[in-house]
Amino acid sequence: MKKISILFLTPLLMLSSLSLSSCGKNDNKVKLTYGEVTHQKYHEISYARLNKMIDNKESFLLVVDPKGCSCFSYFMKASEQYIQDNHLLLYYMKVSDFNGNDTKGIKVVEGSTSFSIFNEGVIQQSIASNSSTEIMEKKEKFEEYISQYISKPNMYLVNEDDLDQMYHNSNKSLIYFARNKCEDCSYINGNFLYEYMKNRDEILYVVDGDDGIREYDESGNLINESEWIAFKQKYGLTADNNPVYGYGNGVVPTFLLVSGDNESTTYHSGAVAFNDTVTKVNDKYLLTNTYYSNERQEHLSYLNGLSSLENKEINHDDVFFYDPAETIGTWTKSAAKTSYFERVERFLNTYLPQVTYTF
Repeated sequence: MKKISILFLTPLLMLSSLSLSSCGKNDNKVKLTYGEVTHQKYHEISYARLNKMIDNKESFLLVVDPKGCSCFSYFMKASEQYIQDNHLLLYYMKVSDFNGNDTKGIKVVEGSTSFSIFNEGVIQQSIASNSSTEIMEKKEKFEEYISQYISKPNMYLVNEDDLDQMYHNSNKSLIYFARNKCEDCSYINGNFLYEYMKNRDEILYVVDGDDGIREYDESGNLINESEWIAFKQKYGLTADNNPVYGYGNGVVPTFLLVSGDNESTTYHSGAVAFNDTVTKVNDKYLLTNTYYSNERQEHLSYLNGLSSLENKEINHDDVFFYDPAETIGTWTKSAAKTSYFERVERFLNTYLPQVTYTF
């Protein structure tokens, strides 16, 4: 297998050794969708993001802050050590985020902090400090409570420091680059990846480009495009520094298998879902741009027995057109999913067992 090495100027950033072994397939406990390598106090989300997580059937922890109540600080003190030690991810919303909105089964109470456990988009547990004071305010009671209901995830969010660690380590890491605002990512997550990973024991590291990497203004417009482009170049999503396994200017969702040393990174393989182009050629609609091209096919050994997708003929009704003349567009996700999910699944089946790096 051809390996591509690139030089990084960023020095190796050492992190403390962390155990992230999965609990495996567990009785009736909720297997959380995500954890995180480097602990943050919480991740604030919007009501729209909550809806998307529910639609994607994610399993997660959520705290709702009543604002102005000391009960919230008591809850954070009671819960933070357990969440940090177990590399869990806690989402955060304010009571006001639910004004006029469906509470989704969450115990939203003015003047009271609530804590909820979602299992595949459905409330499994929801308690509030006004009625479950000991659990919400005493460390040992909280830990006793939460340990009954959850098991550790095997997908962990990583930041750039974590990436630098993996990209310069001789052990192999499998990394999934995505964005929570990306519809292609949401589609593969909710329709394939989350269910697939529930039945695996290996670790998949995840980069959410919309969490601290891309920056947006109040209208939702990207304001640091040059930094995002530089990020994709640095970590091999583009063809610039990774001509075999990078794709164009870099896209998500992308999966890469990497290892390295103090000076360089080696890309062992990659996979991409969607992000293609359909062009009208004479009276046919052909897939003229796809990750699974004739040229890249020879490097993707996990595709043995599958043909390239380049120049595949697409039915007119399966094309989303960008122009009124219907000359150029993209393969609709509903029509393309079988082809892309099969290729991503083959990639994961082949390379997840080769992952040897853990924090």
